[in-house]
Amino acid sequence: MAAYSLLITHSPFDLSKTLAAQSFASELTAQGHTLNNIFFYGEGTHHANALVQLPTDEYQWHHQWKRIQASSECALLVCITAAVKRGLVGDSEARETGVEMANIHAPFVQAGLGEFFTQLHKCEKLVQF
Repeated sequence: MAAYSLLITHSPFDLSKTLAAQSFASELTAQGHTLNNIFFYGEGTHHANALVQLPTDEYQWHHQWKRIQASSECALLVCITAAVKRGLVGDSEARETGVEMANIHAPFVQAGLGEFFTQLHKCEKLVQF
């Protein structure tokens, strides 16, 4: 079995790509592969925004990423530079900048590109959505 890393660069509102990525991630673990991490980069950082409130009759993509993380125990890494440029901050950035509330919450964690590249050394395959 192979170890995978996923790179998410599309907006969560591109629902067909979001569904494809989440389906792929779920199938990996169902087939016995390892999902080491999912790295959210560029517009993909919006997947980590805990403050997005979708109507209950719409697909809840944020909650699905959390389910995938819980079942696969993979790391949900959010590019810190790309996220901050888009107004997405974790607890430490919120404190540093005086923002009242962080909008990136666990199990999503902020990481730099260097950490992502280090994690890639533990994987055989990288798949981008």
